[in-house]
Amino acid sequence: MRELPDPYVLAFLLAAGVSLLLLYNRLLAAVRGGWSCIHGLNGTLEMLGNQYICDSVRISCLLLVPFYALALVVTGLSTVGYAWTLAALVALWLFRKLVYGLMGWLGGRTSAFRSIERMGYAVGVLVMLASVPAILLGWLVPGTPRWLLLLLLALPVAAGAFLYVRRGFSIIFSTEFSVFFWVLYLCALEFLPICVVVNQLINGN
Repeated sequence: MRELPDPYVLAFLLAAGVSLLLLYNRLLAAVRGGWSCIHGLNGTLEMLGNQYICDSVRISCLLLVPFYALALVVTGLSTVGYAWTLAALVALWLFRKLVYGLMGWLGGRTSAFRSIERMGYAVGVLVMLASVPAILLGWLVPGTPRWLLLLLLALPVAAGAFLYVRRGFSIIFSTEFSVFFWVLYLCALEFLPICVVVNQLINGN
């Protein structure tokens, strides 16, 4: 078994874990919201129209971020330590929230971008929950090949990114928003910042 993290990190993760247990119904609702996104645009729109599920998705996604940061560290993808990894994920979260609001305001599609943001949270819940096997293997089975751990992280991310782009395109297309602008937005303000953060985590510079 690998060496346990700093006691303060463990206390923080314990607090997040207890919060998830206390909000178990919220977590279940968030998972249902994520599955609704998988089951087509109608399921996504139904999820977006349910305020309880949307709130549950946002709360659960926020509480799962510390565990996803742990997954990045345990698997060796992040080399900058847990605190900096968590800070990078939180910074990315805040940046994306700012971009959603700004793009919705500039493009006159505030409702559409709010829906895309909520859908992204729902997909994120599933992706982060899917990282749990990588955490367990990385901790409990030290001899697990690194490529296998990274694969366990990469597959849910790839599937989640595909679903996010597909559902986001459907939402944007339904509002008659420029498809070219949507593609430009994805490349410049979605994937590029993520690539920058990943590079920072891997290389530490």
